[in-house]
Amino acid sequence: MILTKLTDKSLITNDDLDFNHRLGLPVEVFCSKKGKTIAFGAIHEFDDQYIHIRGDEYCRSSFLFFGQPSLPHSC
Repeated sequence: MILTKLTDKSLITNDDLDFNHRLGLPVEVFCSKKGKTIAFGAIHEFDDQYIHIRGDEYCRSSFLFFGQPSLPHSC
């Protein structure tokens, strides 16, 4: 299941994060060291280093973020 989540639900780009933020969609914060989800909720704000969810900040380089990737732009 984690492999499917990595390929289909990973939020990597700013476009992915902005899409979830604008729509108020919840995202999952997964800690690979602990092997479990440590937070779940809507993005309050984000920048190039951190994502703020439910009053806590999570380093983008230290955690995996899952949600709804942004839709590809059509020509």
